Parts: sequence; C-alpha cells; structure tokens
Amino acid sequence: MIHESRPTIGIPCRFNTGESRYELRETYADAVYAAGGAPLLIPLIPELDYISSILDRLDGVCLSGAGNDIDPLRYGREPHAGLGLVIPRRDSTDLLLLAEAEGRQLPVLAICFGIQSLNVYRGGTLIQDIPSEAPGALKHMQEGEYKRNSHSVNLAEGSLLAELAGGTTALVNSYHHQAIDTVGKDLEAIAWAPDSIVEAVINKRPGQFVLGVQWHPEVTWETDTLSRVIFGRFIQEAEQHSRSKQLAGSEA
Repeated sequence: MIHESRPTIGIPCRFNTGESRYELRETYADAVYAAGGAPLLIPLIPELDYISSILDRLDGVCLSGAGNDIDPLRYGREPHAGLGLVIPRRDSTDLLLLAEAEGRQLPVLAICFGIQSLNVYRGGTLIQDIPSEAPGALKHMQEGEYKRNSHSVNLAEGSLLAELAGGTTALVNSYHHQAIDTVGKDLEAIAWAPDSIVEAVINKRPGQFVLGVQWHPEVTWETDTLSRVIFGRFIQEAEQHSRSKQLAGSEA
C-alpha cells in the first residue's frame, strides 16, 4: 500500500539542567502526528552547520514551550528580579531555527516560549514577569490540570485565528509568566487576553506562514477544536511547502 509522505516537522527539545538531558512532553509529537505531520525532535546544538543541515530536511518548524526564560540581554534589557532560569543554548537554537526557517520560507508554529523567541528574533521585547510588571493582570501561570482552559482570549476580527475559531473569542490554557511587550518587526498581534496581554501574533511578511500562540494547543488538541485546527492549518502549510520543494527539485 502506498502512503503519501508526511511533511517532516522539527521540534526543539527542552533542556533539563538538573539531569543534563534533552526532553520534551509527548503532546508536541502527538499533536503534529495526529494532524498529518512526521515529528522530528531537535537537540539544542546551536551551531549553524548543524541547524542548516537539519532544516534542509524539514518542511516546517514547531517551536516548543520551555521551562525557562529568554535572556533579556538579547532584547536590550537588564534582568528583572522576577526573571526565571535562562538557558543560553535554547535561546541560540531557537534564533538559529527561526533565521534558517525564514531563509527557506518554512512554515513556523511558535508555542508559548516559542512565540517569545519569535518576538525577540524580530526585534521585539518581553514582559519579564507578568505578576510584578503588569499590575492587575490575570493569572497566566495556571495550576493543576494542563488541559483545562483557564481564561478567554479576544481574536482580531478577520484574522486567521478568528477564521479557525469561527468567531472572535476562545478559551485557552495558560502556562507562562512572561509575555510579549513590544511586538517585533513585521509581526501583527491578533489575540489578546482580557487584561490586554498579547496572546498570538502572525507574520506580515509575504511568502512564509508564521503563527505564534502564547497558550498550549499541543496539550488540548484531542478535546479542543481550535487547538486541533491550528495544528491542521500548520500541517497544511507544511504540506504545501513540501510539494513546492519537490516540484522545484523535479524541474531543476
């Protein structure tokens, strides 16, 4: 039986500093696979030759969440007292992945820490600690069940997310204490929490699909329609990129 090839999606791992190991919650790979992709986990080796070699084999990149924070020196700010653990190899790997993906116009889905990496890559800044820097903000670091949607988001009318959600509001889960402050170059905010914290951005540059969300659709894809269709749209974009790459190769 002949099966159509799945688009290969690279997902950077997290780094467990206490045990010196790469790791990633299974939901990322599961969500990509369920949507039609072939997940490939990427160790945090921030060397251009390695990242370039890997991305030559990919059809898309899913920037995963992380249990650490981005070094604020990367966006021109000193560390706030509420800053968490910084892992330079994750920062460097994400930024290389974004640069190489942009050069190849690979689709990118950036989740939680990933949307923050994306924003910094595009020259934006971050709120280093929501509880202490954004008085009156909602509780964005929810406790308990990962699959529980804990607050609402407002989606820009006419935006991709509003199209996917079938409306201008949605419920999401939330596991972050940092968030976008100044939106990066050629990114457009398309979703906000009720406290005005940016919850999603999309690429304004032509030629490359890039969507960033601050919540975790990879956790809720089995039970939440919006989460599922976010991954579905991302994999559709990766499939299209794969077909375009194959066509260009056959015509060379």
